[in-house]
Amino acid sequence: MSFVGEWDQDRARSLIGCLIKETGFSASQIARRSGLAPSTLTRIYPNPTVGYSLSQQSVAKLRATFPDAFSICETDALPLRSPASDITLKDDPALPVVSKQSGIPVYAASVHFHEESGLAFAEQLELWEADLSRPVAYMAAPFGLGDTERYFVMYIPGEAMEPRFRAGERVLLDRVKPASINADVLIQLRDEAGRSLWTAGRLLARDRNLIEVRQYREQATASIPHGQIKQVFPIIGMIDDNV
Repeated sequence: MSFVGEWDQDRARSLIGCLIKETGFSASQIARRSGLAPSTLTRIYPNPTVGYSLSQQSVAKLRATFPDAFSICETDALPLRSPASDITLKDDPALPVVSKQSGIPVYAASVHFHEESGLAFAEQLELWEADLSRPVAYMAAPFGLGDTERYFVMYIPGEAMEPRFRAGERVLLDRVKPASINADVLIQLRDEAGRSLWTAGRLLARDRNLIEVRQYREQATASIPHGQIKQVFPIIGMIDDNV
């Protein structure tokens, strides 16, 4: 496969996946070493966001930073299977190979555009779509955590939580611990269409009828009725690229 001419998203995603395999770095590490924002790559890999691909300038930076790996990927890159759920442990060297029984599941998410949602607060908050029935990988428990079934990790897919959390970074969540006021939380939403929709924010208030959350980048604030919430998970840490 030769990466020349116009860049579509599938070709860009194949290139990023190949560079990850050849260099041993995560997508965020490759971006930073190339002088790019992590979201330049993470909005395409592992779970692509609609409307994004690589510019020729970004491609040139990747080629200049990783000439040997780029040469291999440019001439002999293997197309990735398109669903993010098909990614195996080998596809992300940042995640150590551990057995499912002893590892914490890692999930990918994509930005869900409010035009596609019937939720009243969708215009205020960035929504994500993520399927917790299909982990993209498993990783060793960080921070000395012992009960791997209690925790899970998710990639941040969008920019709404910047600068606190950036696209492509991984956050650790607790399935058991109740979320306290002023904590950063991930909220699993109820959707009549059966989609697995989520949002994230700082938990500002909570009563018997609703919760109020704020996302950092635009200081967007919205109230979410309890009837539209499945569960609220506190974010208890961020996973470094080297873990």
